[in-house]
Amino acid sequence: MTDIVQAKRHRTRDQLLVATQELLLMEGAAALGIRRVATHAGLVHSSFYNYYADIGALLDGLASLLVAAHLRAVGQAREGVEAPAALFAATTRQTLHIFQASPRYTRLMFDSGIPVDRLSRGLGAHMRQDLRAGMRDGSFQVRDLDVAVTITSGSILALALSHLRRSKRAADIDGLTLELLRMLGVPVARAEALATAKMTYADAPALPMTWKALGLVAPD
Repeated sequence: MTDIVQAKRHRTRDQLLVATQELLLMEGAAALGIRRVATHAGLVHSSFYNYYADIGALLDGLASLLVAAHLRAVGQAREGVEAPAALFAATTRQTLHIFQASPRYTRLMFDSGIPVDRLSRGLGAHMRQDLRAGMRDGSFQVRDLDVAVTITSGSILALALSHLRRSKRAADIDGLTLELLRMLGVPVARAEALATAKMTYADAPALPMTWKALGLVAPD
């Protein structure tokens, strides 16, 4: 595949993803149909199938994009942080900050029919890495790593959904971080310091987002 053809393919895929985000945010999941998405993207209906087999595959592609944008922001928040407990706190707070700062991103993630387990797996990978490192250096007291990953990532996503439903206060970000650290065996004073430390948050992803804007190439 030549560079020109490949660039056009990436550009068209981004057009479809942008159209999908706009339709979801304007009209919800009921608006999604192959012909509607293609038309909104300025494409011929039949060209959709060159990129996605069906709407399910399109939503899975959107999930990949949303998760990539999220993990990029989390990665920025983790830069320069070394201690496992501090990394865990930074990941938790940055994740929740994104959901709080961008209700539209949260709507796409939870209310559009995309597989939210994709975010759970991406978040869980960071949790597992930090928990394992914290277990090695004695920061965390964990008997079952898999259970700890499930509890921590599940709690973060549950609070994110609560923000979308407007049932929780902003302070609960630090509160949840504190409680999770305490659950992992971090002493109170240390947990409080990590949960409330001054932090420079990465910006929430700008919508509609594209692979090009992230400087990444969409997975085929």
